[in-house]
Amino acid sequence: MSEQERVSWVALVVNLLIGYWYFGRVFSLPASADLFGPGMAAFAIRLIIFAVSVTIVGEVVLRVVQKRTRRGEGVDATARDERDVLISLKASRNAYGVLAAAVIVVLVQIALLAWAQRFLWRRPEPETVLDLMVTGPLAPMHLAQLLLLALTLAAITVYASRIVYYRKGH
Repeated sequence: MSEQERVSWVALVVNLLIGYWYFGRVFSLPASADLFGPGMAAFAIRLIIFAVSVTIVGEVVLRVVQKRTRRGEGVDATARDERDVLISLKASRNAYGVLAAAVIVVLVQIALLAWAQRFLWRRPEPETVLDLMVTGPLAPMHLAQLLLLALTLAAITVYASRIVYYRKGH
């Protein structure tokens, strides 16, 4: 397993954990929750500190393991060859595709909710933030959450694609 693949594994796990933790919490909040409030700000700060800490610890552990396994071989483990560059480019292409599709879905959601609010008389009362994002009306912070979800999906796609390409031997 190359160093780039190991780094991709760490980044994928961190992104999945953070995404699950964050979106699980935000989407389950009551529909009337204040997403601009101090509780949400404190949660976001804790989440950022946790994400940075886990990433740094993971990178340090990877470097130590890499150094111990390569001791005496005279191989530069951080050197990137053409294969690494090609894999990175393919993974980025995949992530941009996912990001573009997710942004289009968000824009369609906005249009559908605007149409539904205009022409439909009855709609259920939302219980959670996720229900509110599906049924509307959307506030700017709800749109920000949807776009953050799109970015998170793109980041997960980059690292998952890298792992797949390294496994395939591209």
